[in-house]
Amino acid sequence: MTLGVMATPFHMRGAAFNRGNAWATRNGWTLSRVYSSVEDEALAARSAVVLSDITWRWRVTIEGAQAANFLSRLATKNLAELSPGMAAKALWLTDGGAVRGAGLFARFGREAFALAASAPDTDWIAQSAALFGVTVRDISPEQGGLAIIGPYAAHVLRAAGLACDLAPLAFRKLFWRGLDITLSRWGEHEGYEIWCAADDGLLVWDRLMKAGGGYGIVPAGLDAMDVLDIEAGILRPGRDYKAASDTHACAPTPMSLGLETLIDAEHGGFNGRAAWAATRKNETHILAGIEIESETPAAHTPLQCAGAAVGHTLASVYSPALRRAIALARIEKSAAAVGTQLSLTLAPCAQRPEFRTVHAYVAEMPFLPTPQMAI
Repeated sequence: MTLGVMATPFHMRGAAFNRGNAWATRNGWTLSRVYSSVEDEALAARSAVVLSDITWRWRVTIEGAQAANFLSRLATKNLAELSPGMAAKALWLTDGGAVRGAGLFARFGREAFALAASAPDTDWIAQSAALFGVTVRDISPEQGGLAIIGPYAAHVLRAAGLACDLAPLAFRKLFWRGLDITLSRWGEHEGYEIWCAADDGLLVWDRLMKAGGGYGIVPAGLDAMDVLDIEAGILRPGRDYKAASDTHACAPTPMSLGLETLIDAEHGGFNGRAAWAATRKNETHILAGIEIESETPAAHTPLQCAGAAVGHTLASVYSPALRRAIALARIEKSAAAVGTQLSLTLAPCAQRPEFRTVHAYVAEMPFLPTPQMAI
């Protein structure tokens, strides 16, 4: 559940950079869609470093003597095997094997975990946890989060006085010049995240921007982060698909969303496992990447192969690095081989007031590697 539209702890600083007053709401938080230029912000993440407000990520703590057992029953990986200070990415499914959620599970202690995800599912998880005597608490309003992404992300942290010798998926609680923070490497873009108390948000923003001044740091809005997501082949619920909410739902399946890498097939106890195992061999569609022979994105648009309908695009953006439009797509397996030529119809716009059919083809994913950090 959301608490209405809220300003993040970094809103005042973000507003100063938001030249076009371009805002959007995600999970009940008001965030900048773009600060200066979507293309410049997306390219800066590949050539320099960007700072992005990720307070919109839903976050809950999960605590109790049976927390590890509960999470291993809930999630598609055995989270009881996690060591404190480490995290794992996994799904949670309906009884019918459909994707209900995808998130990052972090272990803080023997009986203490946290879950961070793109979309909330508080009530269902809390009701399930209660069966194990486990407490679930939404901490999203209490914290702010900033992602630092790009080749010079580690340099910025060092300049700010933060040690950044973290392995991917690790995290560490730190006392940073008077502030309690959590430094993590949970994101999909090879960067870092800093989580802080809401009241400390402006100070954290200012420290990072000052430390990054010599490395060309700029803030990146939601639109630029969507570009990076899609270039990396990352789906988001709401933007790309509707997660299952009915207990017995059978769709969307992990395979159709390209999320089976978040399932440990050797983990035998998770909810929905039997239904997932029984139906996956019958799945007819999979996730694919599509490059469009146009600069015009085509979200949620039918795809054809040799005149026959074979699927549809999901989110679509113009990629400034590839200099063309790209899209994620749900497509029939028979048409999903890399290099397969497809076609789609672009809607009229002010510059081209007519329907246009253009070629597209199935591309290897990810479209581009994640931004690599300089040593």
